[in-house]
Amino acid sequence: MNYEKLDNILRQHTDSEKRHLQGSINQYHNLTISLDKKSQKIYHFTFSQLLRNDSIMITRNERFAKVPCHIHDYIEINYMYSGQCEEDIDGKKHLIHKGQMTFIDTKTPHAIGMTNEDDIMINFLIKKEYLMNHVLAKCNDKNLMTSFFINTLNESNNLSNYMILNTENNERLQMFIYELLYEYYFPSLNAREMINNLFVLIILEMINSLSTSVNYASITESNTIIINALGYMEKNFFNCSLETTAKHVGVNPCYLTTLLKKHIHQSYKDLIIQLRIEYAAQLILSNQDSIDNIARKSGYQNLTFFYKKFKELYHCSPKEYRQKNNVSF
Repeated sequence: MNYEKLDNILRQHTDSEKRHLQGSINQYHNLTISLDKKSQKIYHFTFSQLLRNDSIMITRNERFAKVPCHIHDYIEINYMYSGQCEEDIDGKKHLIHKGQMTFIDTKTPHAIGMTNEDDIMINFLIKKEYLMNHVLAKCNDKNLMTSFFINTLNESNNLSNYMILNTENNERLQMFIYELLYEYYFPSLNAREMINNLFVLIILEMINSLSTSVNYASITESNTIIINALGYMEKNFFNCSLETTAKHVGVNPCYLTTLLKKHIHQSYKDLIIQLRIEYAAQLILSNQDSIDNIARKSGYQNLTFFYKKFKELYHCSPKEYRQKNNVSF
């Protein structure tokens, strides 16, 4: 892959950037404006109708000018390809460095500070419906972080919702992004399908790394507790309890129960069952042990309960699950 070719095209000056270098221009005079609580202007970017229902749009943030505070009717994922920039999101200033990402939901006010020659930010613009129906719907085996991510997006009363991800050291994610950008700017015969599949990989890798890469200053206190709790549960589902999990995240067990039901829509007990059943499903596909032995290894002495919960989660029996996935020993 010729990344130098990609780098060259991303660093070219656009006509707008050339005008910015010659003097300031006002390109926002035709937009709808509202006022925030401090009577500051918020511009409305409402062009989701220009976005395809089955794909994403990629733009490059214009350099040499500030982007004023605005909201939009689409989801935006920003990737700092080069340099750095200041983003003011929901009233908080964040300095975004090369390799980091910001995930900004609809209705979240944000602005971008002045950028220079080397400060290149890539914008992925997507409809919320596309992300939910074409990306996250492909996550058949949803882990707890995926469930949290989905439910966060579904919170209609959550007007401000964003995450900053410290992904600069995630080499796999960087590779996926570079491959997607190359396919976008130098499309192959099956470019649309390639882009959509690469974008799925990017989102899944973002979710997989939430517990280790999320910048906790960018999310609410309750979301911080939930992400930490889910990460702890996924690592300790054999021997953790509600009490030990609550102690790990520094809250009362009753409060943790309330947060999980509100944001994940499941009880602590149900989440642990899900983790153990998912572990059993992995064993079913990876070794020739009997289903009953796998159930016991997954922490279930009550085999009737195990079979019942497995079918609730996977909509088939463990044996059918093994056969469906063409595993024979």
